[in-house]
Amino acid sequence: MGAVFGPFFTDGDVQEEVHLAVEEVLDLGVSADIWTGPATVQSTMHLNRSGRGILISGSFSGGVALVCSRCLEAFPFRSQDHFEVYCEAAAQGQLEEEHELTNDELDVTYLEQGRINTDTLLRENILLSLPVQPLCHEDCRGYCPRCGANLNQSVCNCTEAHVDPRLQALRKLL
Repeated sequence: MGAVFGPFFTDGDVQEEVHLAVEEVLDLGVSADIWTGPATVQSTMHLNRSGRGILISGSFSGGVALVCSRCLEAFPFRSQDHFEVYCEAAAQGQLEEEHELTNDELDVTYLEQGRINTDTLLRENILLSLPVQPLCHEDCRGYCPRCGANLNQSVCNCTEAHVDPRLQALRKLL
C-alpha cells in the first residue's frame, strides 16, 4: 500500500504548498504478459493550491522488467517523465451518480475525502510510459517461425519457404 497524503482541503484562505519525495515498489496489476513483477518508482511531487483544487506537478523515474514482444525474454526497462494533475474535492455524491462529463470535468481528478493516493498517480504514469511493443533491443530477431529457435542465440537451418509469385511485390515493402 502506498502513501496517502491529505487532507489538503481546509477551511480558510491559507495557501498551502507541500513538497514530497516518494520511493515505492508498485504492483502494476494484471500484466497481460507485458511485464513481470513490480515496478520501482522514485518521484518528487509539488502540491499547490490552485483555485478550488490542488495542482500536483512533479517527475518520476522508475524501472520494471518488460517481456520482449519478439523473443519473449525479460529485460529491464527504465522510464522517466514529468506530470501535472489538477485535483478537486468531489462534491457530495458526485463520484457515485452517473452523468455525462463536461469538457471542464475531463481534465480534473476528483479526490475522495480530500486525500491523494500516490500509488494510483504513479502507477498511471508508469503504465502510460510503457512502450506499445516492448523490444529487448532494436535489432531483436525473435523466433524462427518454422522451427522456433531463438534467432538472437543461434542460427537455424530452416530454408526459405516458397513464396507465391503474386505476393513478391509485397515482399519489397518489408
